[in-house]
Amino acid sequence: MKAFNSLRRRLTEGFPPREAHEPGLKGHIRYLSDVVAASPPVFTRIMKLQPLMALATSIFCILLLRKGYEYAPVVLVSALFAFFYLTFRMQIHRRGGVLPKVWDTALLFLINDMLLFAVPFYFESMTVPSVNMVFAPVLLLLAVLAHWYALYRRFILPYPVIGSFFYSLTIFCVLNLVFPVVFGMRNIWSLLVSGTIASLLVVLFINPHIPLLKGWKNTFLSLTGIIAFLALLWFGRSAIPPAPLTLVSAGACESIAGHSPVNSFVSMPAGTVDEVCFFSSISAPRGLKERMLHVWRHNGQMLFTVDIKDLYGGRKEGFRTWSRHRLMEGPGKYTVEVWTAGGQLVGERNFFLR
Repeated sequence: MKAFNSLRRRLTEGFPPREAHEPGLKGHIRYLSDVVAASPPVFTRIMKLQPLMALATSIFCILLLRKGYEYAPVVLVSALFAFFYLTFRMQIHRRGGVLPKVWDTALLFLINDMLLFAVPFYFESMTVPSVNMVFAPVLLLLAVLAHWYALYRRFILPYPVIGSFFYSLTIFCVLNLVFPVVFGMRNIWSLLVSGTIASLLVVLFINPHIPLLKGWKNTFLSLTGIIAFLALLWFGRSAIPPAPLTLVSAGACESIAGHSPVNSFVSMPAGTVDEVCFFSSISAPRGLKERMLHVWRHNGQMLFTVDIKDLYGGRKEGFRTWSRHRLMEGPGKYTVEVWTAGGQLVGERNFFLR
């Protein structure tokens, strides 16, 4: 009994007295509001467990929502909610009270879950090794900051400008994945539309803290920033994985029969065959149509590019495409890269002619 009373005192330390509030449902609501406003020490102790609670919701996203693309609309709705809350966040905080604290905590869980839904798709779309691996640290940094409240409170909350970039980049990553799934948007258009929205969101979220339209310098800097970001996005698009496209299988083979490779190989003696086929199977969500390219290289030197037929999503085994090449270059290392027509690498495979 003594241990129970000690635990009870520890858990209720700093709580306002219940007797000061009227009985009934209305009194309970006001009492809970005062408890949250008082921020008793137990809340701080609970928040130390926040990473574990965030991990639980993350596991839910990975194990359940990750089963298919059908949950992407839920993530889109979550992104819209986050956008509207962030847009009116300053007005909500000016009113004070309990709600801002509750909504800020809910926002962090929402951002964490959105990212944890999107991150596996991006990692599946990465090619190792390739330039689009540089996007991995960005995703991991966003996920860690969203998952760990102590880091979020230290590095994001006190700095409105940094926070604006954090929220906008998160929404960009989510929308860039969701648009091809929900609307069948080609990856390059998804990239540009999501990038434009993210740029405008940075301006929108920063504006309450630094009025961007009240001085020509602020306006010039904001417009220059948007243009610079879109230019960086365009010229650096190859560094972003083409999520949700995934290279299911690929490789060289002697021929194609019934849309399947025949006599696949990684290495072959020179002179065995005159012509080689390269087969690729690409997974994509239903409704997505994307132009694909095969780029052939020999010992690192580009040979030619084949504009293969459009990819159509929705097939569990992936959409099958292939190209052919007569081996006039002789022995060496041949590499075939699979690209979207918009300039994003889906994957690559090598084969050797000895």
